[in-house]
Amino acid sequence: MLLTGATSGLGLSMARLLAGVPDWTVVATARSGTRAEELRALIGDPANFRYVVCDQADLASVRDAGSRINELVATQSIPPLRSLVLNAGIQTGSTDSATVDGYELTFGTNLVGPHLLVGLLSGALTAPARIICVGSGTHYGKFRRSYGMVAAPRWEAPQILAKPRAGDGIRAYSTSKLATLYWVHELARRAPRHIDAICYDPGMMPGTGLARDRSAIERFGWKYLLPAMRVVPGVSTPKRSATNLTAIATANTPIPEVDLRGGYVEIDHLVPSSPDSYDPEREHELFEFLDTTTGLGSHPVAPWWSGGSQPID
Repeated sequence: MLLTGATSGLGLSMARLLAGVPDWTVVATARSGTRAEELRALIGDPANFRYVVCDQADLASVRDAGSRINELVATQSIPPLRSLVLNAGIQTGSTDSATVDGYELTFGTNLVGPHLLVGLLSGALTAPARIICVGSGTHYGKFRRSYGMVAAPRWEAPQILAKPRAGDGIRAYSTSKLATLYWVHELARRAPRHIDAICYDPGMMPGTGLARDRSAIERFGWKYLLPAMRVVPGVSTPKRSATNLTAIATANTPIPEVDLRGGYVEIDHLVPSSPDSYDPEREHELFEFLDTTTGLGSHPVAPWWSGGSQPID
């Protein structure tokens, strides 16, 4: 299993769970060598873990990570790759910052980097396999699941969303989560048999580091007041959501497998995502833009969604 964003929050909780599941080998990514060493110290360096540096805001780092993981699979240093859990992502206060490659930071980190990583690893996947993107209820917009803390998504052409400019970084986050659903739907449409693309919504998890870029008052409320809401539907904890996500990622889940392809799982049950999240034209447009901007469409070993290498079934 590949687990991105394993150094904090949901990812760290999942890493701790997987450290006790020796029949799964886990490749855990961190955005720097320092963060990887911190993770190693936190979970005790279990024998079933490998650590790879992958900064999704730097496409060169993503390519290096893809090459490293493909090498591990090719040399049989790790078992066949059967699960990709794309958990890494960011939320910022504005849209004027850029990735190393010039993309708006949230769009680049939450969409461009993961798309490239999945494309690079697509030939190493062995079916049956699952590709799981961590989504968010903020994609619904209005008050639902954001309790007024997150602006509703505002969709624009990918070429516009990808450009750094003055704007609301919190809205960029909710928009990136709407885009994540577009990406999952299109990937599910293109994926071969027994490759399931799924969006997992861990629920609102007060107390995590998601509000690190908010005001002092908002950070205080998120860390100390909102955790009392964990009894409310749609609110969870990293441990609870990590347990459910681990079950889905290892195909050890009571949710019928046939229903999960292209599906939206909220904490522990399959639900419809927002009406706006079903738009074949936007889904196709975003996917093609990401293919072009990452160079996957012209990559020497094109991913299977471009008619390239097929996963072993």
